[in-house]
Formats: sequence, C-alpha cells, structure tokens
Amino acid sequence: MTKYSSELKVQIASDYLYGGNSYNGLSQKYNIAASIIRTWVKAAELNGLESLKVKRTKREYSVDFKLDVVSYYLKSDVGRNLVAAKFNISPSQVYSWTKKFQRGGPDALLPVKKGIPAKMPKKTEKAERNKQIGTLTDKQKYEAKILEKDARIKELELELIIAKKVAARYPRYPIDKRHR
Repeated sequence: MTKYSSELKVQIASDYLYGGNSYNGLSQKYNIAASIIRTWVKAAELNGLESLKVKRTKREYSVDFKLDVVSYYLKSDVGRNLVAAKFNISPSQVYSWTKKFQRGGPDALLPVKKGIPAKMPKKTEKAERNKQIGTLTDKQKYEAKILEKDARIKELELELIIAKKVAARYPRYPIDKRHR
C-alpha cells in the first residue's frame, strides 16, 4: 500500500501546474512536505500526469537502463529526486542501484535469482559466478569502468576541496603528518 493515492498526487501536481499555487502553499494545504510535492511536479512535467499513477505491477529493468540511470546520477549534479523523475522511477531505486554499483561494479546490477539457493559444490558456485560476470557486454564493461573512474575522480576532488578548507581554517595544522 502506498502512502499517497494516485488521485492525490495528480490533484496536487495539477494544482501547482495549472492552478498557480506555490510549493509551500500546497505543502501547508495538504500537510505534505514541499520536497515531496516538488518531486511529483517534476515527474509530471517530465513524463506527464500519468507517471504519478501508482504502479501495481513489479517492473524489471535491463542492465543498460540501470547503468544509464547510475551514469546520469553520478555525472550530473542533480539530486536523486530529479533523476528519478527524469527516468520515471522511485528515488530509492536510484539510491539502491548507485550503492550497488559503487560496491560491486556493473556486475552488481545484474538480476539476482530470488529464493533459497540450492546447495552446490564449491567448484560449481565459482563457475556460476564466472558465468554471470561474462554476461555483460564489452560496451557495458567499458561504460562501467568509465563510471567507476569518474566517481573516483569526483571523490578525490571533494577530498582536495575539504583538505584546502581545513588548511585555510587551521594554517598551522599540517594536512599530512609525514610532511612536518
């Protein structure tokens, strides 16, 4: 069960888009956070009011689609909510796929069989894992490597900015203790 009905989402997004109401006004009127309303409105702007309908069926996404979402999220400075609105998925899905990708690379985005796995000898388990790794195309592997490197560069740039701010605030405190 969803927290907000499809009708309520469509009504609020319509009030904003066609009624000229503000996010804060709608937030107070319906007692819903303005950030949630902003997400609904953005989804409606990008994909139409139909995108706000609650999806009752479980959707499965291809590895290419997941890589596109993660790539867009990591390369742009846009938040999860706007990426989710652009691709018509939930923000939690963007977060989940990004974390999986950062922890396990593109192989982590492959579909996983549900249920209790059958007991198998160790050699067979290794062979199965190697077979799964081989299911990614060369293009997907290449794109994933680029994404990993871009994410690492972004991470290092942030570390450098933080180090510079610390050095500016505390000039006597050395950043690296080896260089005293």
